[in-house]
Amino acid sequence: MERKLFLVGEGGYIFVDPEKDFNTEFGIISASDLKNAKPGKSIKTHKGSVFYVCEPNNIDLLKKMIRLPQIITPKDMGSIIMYGGVKSNSKILDAGTGSGFAACILSGIASAGKVISYEQRKDFARVAEKNKTFFGADNLKIVNSDIKSGVKEKNFDFALLDLPDPDEVLPGISKNLKVGATVCCYLPSIIQIQKTIKSLPACMKISRLIQNLETDWKVDMDRNILRPESSGIMHTAFLLFVRKVSE
Repeated sequence: MERKLFLVGEGGYIFVDPEKDFNTEFGIISASDLKNAKPGKSIKTHKGSVFYVCEPNNIDLLKKMIRLPQIITPKDMGSIIMYGGVKSNSKILDAGTGSGFAACILSGIASAGKVISYEQRKDFARVAEKNKTFFGADNLKIVNSDIKSGVKEKNFDFALLDLPDPDEVLPGISKNLKVGATVCCYLPSIIQIQKTIKSLPACMKISRLIQNLETDWKVDMDRNILRPESSGIMHTAFLLFVRKVSE
Protein backbone atom coordinates (compact mmCIF):
# COMPACT_ATOMS: atom_id res chain seq x y z
CA MET A 1 0.00 0.00 0.00
CA GLU A 2 1.43 3.38 -1.00
CA ARG A 3 0.96 6.45 1.10
CA LYS A 4 -1.76 8.70 -0.30
CA LEU A 5 -2.28 12.45 -0.13
CA PHE A 6 -4.28 13.44 2.97
CA LEU A 7 -6.96 16.12 2.63
CA VAL A 8 -9.23 17.78 5.19
CA GLY A 9 -12.42 19.44 3.95
CA GLU A 10 -16.18 19.67 4.20
CA GLY A 11 -16.53 15.94 3.78
CA GLY A 12 -14.17 15.18 6.67
CA TYR A 13 -10.83 13.44 6.22
CA ILE A 14 -9.80 11.48 3.15
CA PHE A 15 -6.77 9.91 1.45
CA VAL A 16 -6.59 10.46 -2.28
CA ASP A 17 -4.36 9.26 -5.08
CA PRO A 18 -2.34 12.30 -6.26
CA GLU A 19 -2.02 10.73 -9.70
CA LYS A 20 -5.77 10.83 -10.43
CA ASP A 21 -8.56 13.43 -10.52
CA PHE A 22 -10.46 13.47 -7.23
CA ASN A 23 -14.23 13.51 -7.76
CA THR A 24 -16.37 14.48 -4.77
CA GLU A 25 -19.84 15.84 -4.13
CA PHE A 26 -18.14 19.19 -3.47
CA GLY A 27 -16.51 19.22 -6.90
CA ILE A 28 -13.50 17.89 -8.75
CA ILE A 29 -9.84 18.45 -7.92
CA SER A 30 -7.57 17.82 -10.88
CA ALA A 31 -4.64 15.40 -10.69
CA SER A 32 -2.30 18.24 -11.65
CA ASP A 33 -3.35 20.24 -8.57
CA LEU A 34 -3.04 17.18 -6.34
CA LYS A 35 0.39 16.29 -7.67
CA ASN A 36 1.75 19.73 -6.76
CA ALA A 37 -0.02 19.90 -3.38
CA LYS A 38 2.14 20.49 -0.30
CA PRO A 39 1.23 20.18 3.41
CA GLY A 40 -0.04 23.48 4.78
CA LYS A 41 -1.56 24.52 1.46
CA SER A 42 -5.19 24.47 0.30
CA ILE A 43 -6.80 23.27 -2.92
CA LYS A 44 -10.13 24.30 -4.43
CA THR A 45 -12.52 22.08 -6.35
CA HIS A 46 -14.03 23.31 -9.60
CA LYS A 47 -17.09 24.34 -7.52
CA GLY A 48 -14.98 26.46 -5.17
CA SER A 49 -14.99 24.15 -2.11
CA VAL A 50 -11.71 24.19 -0.17
CA PHE A 51 -9.67 21.19 0.93
CA TYR A 52 -6.56 21.52 3.11
CA VAL A 53 -3.44 19.41 2.60
CA CYS A 54 -2.15 17.96 5.88
CA GLU A 55 0.37 15.40 7.05
CA PRO A 56 -1.66 12.43 8.34
CA ASN A 57 -1.13 11.56 12.00
CA ASN A 58 -1.27 8.08 13.49
CA ILE A 59 -5.03 8.18 14.04
CA ASP A 60 -5.55 9.17 10.41
CA LEU A 61 -3.34 6.29 9.27
CA LEU A 62 -5.18 3.92 11.60
CA LYS A 63 -8.45 4.66 9.78
CA LYS A 64 -6.90 3.72 6.43
CA MET A 65 -4.63 0.79 7.34
CA ILE A 66 -5.53 -2.82 6.53
CA ARG A 67 -6.93 -4.61 9.58
CA LEU A 68 -7.35 -8.32 10.19
CA PRO A 69 -7.29 -9.11 13.94
CA GLN A 70 -8.32 -6.63 16.64
CA ILE A 71 -5.61 -4.02 17.26
CA ILE A 72 -4.31 -2.58 20.51
CA THR A 73 -6.41 0.57 20.91
CA PRO A 74 -5.00 4.11 20.92
CA LYS A 75 -6.17 4.63 24.51
CA ASP A 76 -3.96 1.74 25.59
CA MET A 77 -1.01 2.63 23.35
CA GLY A 78 -0.46 5.85 25.32
CA SER A 79 -0.03 3.90 28.55
CA ILE A 80 2.17 1.30 26.87
CA ILE A 81 4.54 3.98 25.61
CA MET A 82 4.70 5.93 28.90
CA TYR A 83 4.80 3.10 31.44
CA GLY A 84 7.00 1.05 29.14
CA GLY A 85 9.60 3.81 29.18
CA VAL A 86 9.82 3.88 25.39
CA LYS A 87 12.32 6.48 24.12
CA SER A 88 13.62 7.61 20.76
CA ASN A 89 16.56 5.18 20.87
CA SER A 90 14.77 2.21 22.44
CA LYS A 91 15.30 -1.31 21.14
CA ILE A 92 11.88 -2.97 21.28
CA LEU A 93 10.67 -6.56 21.10
CA ASP A 94 7.06 -7.03 20.00
CA ALA A 95 5.15 -10.31 19.81
CA GLY A 96 1.73 -10.89 18.31
CA THR A 97 2.17 -8.41 15.45
CA GLY A 98 -1.33 -8.91 14.08
CA SER A 99 -2.07 -6.10 11.62
CA GLY A 100 1.03 -4.25 12.85
CA PHE A 101 -0.55 -1.12 14.35
CA ALA A 102 1.25 -1.28 17.71
CA ALA A 103 4.57 -2.18 16.08
CA CYS A 104 4.27 0.76 13.65
CA ILE A 105 3.42 3.21 16.46
CA LEU A 106 6.34 1.98 18.56
CA SER A 107 8.71 2.32 15.59
CA GLY A 108 7.64 5.95 15.20
CA ILE A 109 8.34 6.72 18.87
CA ALA A 110 11.65 4.81 18.80
CA SER A 111 12.65 6.54 15.57
CA ALA A 112 16.38 6.26 16.30
CA GLY A 113 16.01 2.75 17.68
CA LYS A 114 14.67 -0.53 16.40
CA VAL A 115 11.49 -2.64 16.66
CA ILE A 116 11.53 -6.40 16.01
CA SER A 117 8.06 -7.92 15.86
CA TYR A 118 7.20 -11.64 15.86
CA GLU A 119 4.06 -12.99 14.20
CA GLN A 120 3.53 -16.71 13.62
CA ARG A 121 0.66 -16.41 11.12
CA LYS A 122 1.71 -15.81 7.51
CA ASP A 123 -1.49 -13.95 6.55
CA PHE A 124 -1.11 -11.53 9.47
CA ALA A 125 2.60 -11.02 8.72
CA ARG A 126 1.83 -10.17 5.09
CA VAL A 127 -0.72 -7.54 6.07
CA ALA A 128 1.63 -6.14 8.72
CA GLU A 129 4.32 -5.71 6.04
CA LYS A 130 1.90 -3.67 3.93
CA ASN A 131 0.95 -1.50 6.91
CA LYS A 132 4.64 -1.08 7.74
CA THR A 133 5.12 0.49 4.30
CA PHE A 134 1.99 2.62 4.71
CA PHE A 135 3.22 4.01 8.06
CA GLY A 136 6.77 4.47 6.77
CA ALA A 137 8.09 2.31 9.62
CA ASP A 138 11.57 1.70 8.18
CA ASN A 139 13.09 0.67 11.53
CA LEU A 140 10.52 -2.12 12.00
CA LYS A 141 11.48 -5.73 11.24
CA ILE A 142 8.66 -8.27 11.07
CA VAL A 143 9.64 -11.87 11.74
CA ASN A 144 7.18 -14.55 10.59
CA SER A 145 7.90 -16.97 13.41
CA ASP A 146 6.54 -18.12 16.78
CA ILE A 147 8.40 -16.22 19.48
CA LYS A 148 8.39 -19.40 21.56
CA SER A 149 10.85 -20.83 19.04
CA GLY A 150 13.42 -18.34 20.28
CA VAL A 151 14.65 -14.78 19.82
CA LYS A 152 18.15 -14.20 18.43
CA GLU A 153 18.50 -10.49 19.22
CA LYS A 154 19.46 -9.29 22.71
CA ASN A 155 19.59 -6.12 24.84
CA PHE A 156 15.97 -5.06 24.41
CA ASP A 157 14.82 -2.04 26.43
CA PHE A 158 11.12 -2.88 26.20
CA ALA A 159 8.89 -5.76 25.14
CA LEU A 160 5.20 -5.82 24.26
CA LEU A 161 3.44 -9.21 24.40
CA ASP A 162 0.01 -9.17 22.77
CA LEU A 163 -0.37 -12.91 23.21
CA PRO A 164 -2.85 -15.18 25.05
CA ASP A 165 -0.07 -16.96 26.98
CA PRO A 166 2.74 -14.58 28.01
CA ASP A 167 3.44 -16.92 30.95
CA GLU A 168 4.92 -19.33 28.40
CA VAL A 169 7.01 -16.60 26.75
CA LEU A 170 8.47 -14.54 29.60
CA PRO A 171 10.96 -17.17 30.87
CA GLY A 172 12.37 -17.63 27.38
CA ILE A 173 12.79 -13.94 26.49
CA SER A 174 14.12 -12.84 29.89
CA LYS A 175 17.69 -13.43 28.70
CA ASN A 176 17.07 -11.16 25.70
CA LEU A 177 16.15 -8.16 27.89
CA LYS A 178 18.43 -5.66 29.55
CA VAL A 179 18.32 -5.46 33.34
CA GLY A 180 15.81 -2.67 34.00
CA ALA A 181 13.79 -3.40 30.85
CA THR A 182 10.00 -3.33 31.08
CA VAL A 183 7.57 -5.83 29.58
CA CYS A 184 3.90 -5.09 28.94
CA CYS A 185 1.50 -8.03 28.74
CA TYR A 186 -1.73 -7.06 26.98
CA LEU A 187 -4.53 -9.42 28.05
CA PRO A 188 -8.34 -9.21 27.90
CA SER A 189 -9.05 -11.55 30.82
CA ILE A 190 -8.08 -11.10 34.47
CA ILE A 191 -7.66 -14.88 34.66
CA GLN A 192 -4.85 -14.58 32.10
CA ILE A 193 -3.30 -11.82 34.22
CA GLN A 194 -3.49 -13.98 37.34
CA LYS A 195 -1.85 -16.91 35.54
CA THR A 196 0.94 -14.66 34.25
CA ILE A 197 1.62 -13.15 37.68
CA LYS A 198 1.83 -16.57 39.32
CA SER A 199 4.38 -17.77 36.78
CA LEU A 200 6.67 -14.74 36.60
CA PRO A 201 10.39 -15.62 36.41
CA ALA A 202 12.39 -14.79 39.54
CA CYS A 203 14.22 -12.03 37.68
CA MET A 204 10.99 -10.09 37.02
CA LYS A 205 8.86 -8.03 39.38
CA ILE A 206 5.42 -6.47 38.91
CA SER A 207 5.55 -2.76 38.16
CA ARG A 208 1.93 -1.87 37.43
CA LEU A 209 -1.44 -3.36 36.50
CA ILE A 210 -3.96 -1.00 34.89
CA GLN A 211 -7.21 -0.90 32.94
CA ASN A 212 -8.04 2.12 30.77
CA LEU A 213 -11.61 3.34 30.26
CA GLU A 214 -12.38 6.04 27.70
CA THR A 215 -15.48 8.20 27.30
CA ASP A 216 -16.01 10.25 24.15
CA TRP A 217 -18.10 13.43 24.25
CA LYS A 218 -20.61 14.55 21.62
CA VAL A 219 -19.78 18.08 20.48
CA ASP A 220 -22.26 19.96 18.26
CA MET A 221 -22.21 23.61 19.29
CA ASP A 222 -24.65 24.62 16.53
CA ARG A 223 -27.28 22.51 18.31
CA ASN A 224 -26.05 23.33 21.82
CA ILE A 225 -24.94 19.76 22.40
CA LEU A 226 -21.97 19.11 24.65
CA ARG A 227 -22.32 15.85 26.58
CA PRO A 228 -20.84 12.38 26.99
CA GLU A 229 -21.68 9.91 24.23
CA SER A 230 -24.24 7.25 25.08
CA SER A 231 -21.65 4.55 24.41
CA GLY A 232 -17.88 4.44 24.34
CA ILE A 233 -14.79 2.26 24.46
CA MET A 234 -14.80 0.69 27.90
CA HIS A 235 -12.85 -2.50 28.66
CA THR A 236 -10.42 -3.59 25.97
CA ALA A 237 -7.66 -5.28 27.95
CA PHE A 238 -5.63 -5.26 31.13
CA LEU A 239 -2.07 -3.97 30.89
CA LEU A 240 0.38 -5.77 33.15
CA PHE A 241 3.80 -4.14 33.35
CA VAL A 242 6.68 -6.16 34.76
CA ARG A 243 10.35 -5.23 35.04
CA LYS A 244 13.48 -7.29 34.77
CA VAL A 245 15.42 -6.51 37.94
CA SER A 246 18.25 -9.07 37.75
CA GLU A 247 19.97 -11.54 35.44
